[in-house]
Amino acid sequence: MAAAQTPQSASKPQLTPRELFYSASPDAAAAHKSQSKSSGSKGATGAKNTKNTTTAKQDSGAASNGAPHAPDGTTIIDASSGPPIGITYTLRKKVGDAMVDVAPESTFRKDDRIDFIVQANYPGYLYIGNKGPDGSWNPLFPAREIDNGDNRVEAFHKYTMPPGYRIKFDEKTGVEEVFILFSREPVPDFEKLLYADKGGAAAGKSTPAQPKPLNVAKADLPAATVDRLRDAYTRDLLIEKIDDDKPGDHKEKAVYIVNPTGASDSHVWADLKLVHK
Repeated sequence: MAAAQTPQSASKPQLTPRELFYSASPDAAAAHKSQSKSSGSKGATGAKNTKNTTTAKQDSGAASNGAPHAPDGTTIIDASSGPPIGITYTLRKKVGDAMVDVAPESTFRKDDRIDFIVQANYPGYLYIGNKGPDGSWNPLFPAREIDNGDNRVEAFHKYTMPPGYRIKFDEKTGVEEVFILFSREPVPDFEKLLYADKGGAAAGKSTPAQPKPLNVAKADLPAATVDRLRDAYTRDLLIEKIDDDKPGDHKEKAVYIVNPTGASDSHVWADLKLVHK
């Protein structure tokens, strides 16, 4: 006999990070669920099975410590505190004439060309940077190729990064570092570095007719600023990696990162480590 469900438990659905991501839009969740069951991403190897792996961000782990788990080990959390914000990204590698999805923890070789697809589940502001050889960070997004440099993004819209080109690995081996920061509101630490102060543009008050002008003279993002924001924004995040090495329901290769707090001023931070051997 099944246990009776109390009113309190009925009002607190338990969702995985991926489910939390799509909970921001029931229509998007239903469409994605249907698409996932009807077709799969073949990727570079043609594999079709998936496995979900969920971890809490190591800085605090408060969001998942003691949380229940699904039969496959995926962490599930209480979604009643408010709609969480989140991002998802998928790495792609050029194989022949096509860009194919690859596993989140892939290893890349000399002359590999890659890009990645990023989505957010709410309208907001996106910041993406990669670390240069000298330790400084260079912005990949915002970029002039998209809305003349405006970094406001729409919910559930797929953005290809870097805009207009692909990352090519040369003969130098190591780890290429990329960060992704998403926020519902502009992040002042980056806005004042990236944008010229023209009529409130640096405060994130631009419109499609008046895009924010990129400030080329201050385009670099200081490592100290990136480190400070990483420390502040990586707490309590939940991460779900979906790959196709073992059986599962979701036919995709992707990483989902959500902030489950439901606060209007919450942020989502992702660190991509692109291993080059």
